[in-house]
Amino acid sequence: MGCVASREAECHQTWGTDVERDDFDGKARGGVGKAKSFHETAASKLAKSTFFSENDVVVLKTLFDSVARGDGVIDEGEFIEALFGKKKREELCGKNTPQSSTSQNDRPATKKFMFERRLFEKFDSNDEGYIFFDEFVKALNVFHPRASTNDKAKFAFDLYDVNGNRMITREELKQLVSAVMKRSIFLNLDEEAIERVLDTTFEQVDVEKDGSISYQEFYRMVKENRKCIANMTMATLATLSTEYPEFIFSGVDEEEY
Repeated sequence: MGCVASREAECHQTWGTDVERDDFDGKARGGVGKAKSFHETAASKLAKSTFFSENDVVVLKTLFDSVARGDGVIDEGEFIEALFGKKKREELCGKNTPQSSTSQNDRPATKKFMFERRLFEKFDSNDEGYIFFDEFVKALNVFHPRASTNDKAKFAFDLYDVNGNRMITREELKQLVSAVMKRSIFLNLDEEAIERVLDTTFEQVDVEKDGSISYQEFYRMVKENRKCIANMTMATLATLSTEYPEFIFSGVDEEEY
């Protein structure tokens, strides 16, 4: 927790004091305020390195805080709950079982939620087990409509490249596809159907026929069929300042489960 405390203090310093945030928020709402110059505000620093405006960053901070619940970081359980609802978080972590009592890799939900875990790891760029605000903004930036196809493709490729060796093997792809299928109420494919999907994918994408998919092969597929990364673009991010921030995470009605 010392590492978390250190990063949280660092983020607080970067974002500025409460007074500075209030002044900046006041300006964002149309007030005069005493906002610092563009290059001195944390919001402007993130705006300069992403496609978000300063006002967008303020809106994202509101959303981030609602998910982080006051401690300045988003853990894996909070991330899952924000995406899929409270019941899914309980299914992942165990409703009444202390997390320390069972190894994370031994929990029954581990394989089922492998895709979500990989997505969390992509947001947690420093591999600290927590998502900090700067990581949150920079990861969401890849989903912005103005982000390049190459950046979106790299994010998607890394998501499937579980062991990080710059190749997607059949087993890696199968693990993630199976994980998505196991929790999907619409595409619950059996083992044989999944194998057919993998056969077709590798036949079409693995040009070199070496049993793995390189980034060059993956990117070629993306350029030929942009629908492959259609879910890598969130159109509402382009109008973030005029939208209610909760749109980013789907507020799933728990009664549906």
